[in-house]
Parts: sequence; C-alpha cells; structure tokens
Amino acid sequence: MRKISLIIGCFIVIVGGFMLFSSMIKDNDYKKEDEQALDNFFNNYNEVKEENKKDTSEDNIKIKNNYKAVIEVPSISLKTGVVMSDKLFSTMDRNVSIYPTSDMPDVNGGNFVLFAHSGNSRISYFKNIDKLTENDVIKIYYNKKEYKYKVFKKFQTDKKDDTPLYKMKDKTIITLFTCDKYDDNYRTVIVGVREW
Repeated sequence: MRKISLIIGCFIVIVGGFMLFSSMIKDNDYKKEDEQALDNFFNNYNEVKEENKKDTSEDNIKIKNNYKAVIEVPSISLKTGVVMSDKLFSTMDRNVSIYPTSDMPDVNGGNFVLFAHSGNSRISYFKNIDKLTENDVIKIYYNKKEYKYKVFKKFQTDKKDDTPLYKMKDKTIITLFTCDKYDDNYRTVIVGVREW
C-alpha cells in the first residue's frame, strides 16, 4: 500500500511540475508575442509619422501590429498594447481592452475607457492602477499621435455602476477600471484628464 501511495505521489508531482513548466513556457511565448506586437506598433508608428511613405490607413496599421493603441503609465511601469473589445469581452484574457462604447482618444469631450485584469497573473495589466495618485501621467499612443492624461480622480465603485462610462462636461478623459483586488463586487476606477 505504501508503494502505491509513493507511486501516486510521484505521479502527481511529475504532472504538477509538467503543468507548471508548460504554463511558464506559454507565458513566456505570450510575453514574446506581446513584445513583438509592441515593437511592430512603434516601428509602424514611427515610420508613418516620420516618412509618410507607406499605406497609413488605420486598418492596415492595425493588421500589422494587432494593437489599436498603446498605453504607457511610467509611475507603475506599465507599457502594453490596447485592443478593441469584442462583445464577449474575451480580449481581456490577453490584453488591455477598449470598452465597446468608448470614445477614442482623438474625440474632444470623449471618454476613452479601458479595462484589464488585476491580480497576480501575467495578464494582470491593471494590477497596480490602485497605486496611481493625482497628477500621475497616462500616455496613449493612437493614430500616430501621443495623448497625455493626468490622473485627477480615483475611486471604488460597485461592479454594476456604469458611472465610469459617462462623459464629463468640458473635459476629455480617460477611464481605467479593473476588479478590486480584494472584492470582485467592486471596481477600482482611475480617471485622467487629457492635456494638450
């Protein structure tokens, strides 16, 4: 009986180790894909911006690099691509996503709404947005331009509250939201105002 228990225990350890190793390889592959897509985004961004010799249609740029935009938040060391969300929100499982009804950064008076996971996994891009403070800078690279926002508001809200999706009179804003780290019934929300 002891021998069987030992064999089963060894088998469980081997399978667990294999699963952990496979997960690490998969995460590393995703990281490389993300880095390559980010490089492609900025290579195309700079080529189009500086040379204006290639096809500059938005669809062509999007197809080449898979990202609609890039978000950079220096104070929390975040720099990653942003994709359009689908109706099922499945894009959130690999990226920072644009809320389906969001305005884009170039819309004056708009609200550019982004969401991503919090937590501790590789895809938890918004795990540190709760550390943002007033006047921290959020940069968005979109459509060959850089948009800068300054954080002016941070709050928690019920997950059913759609207030973060609203526009603000006389302001062009960005809204970042994610699940609260400690309670899935609440969202952490960061709001920044666009500067020129």
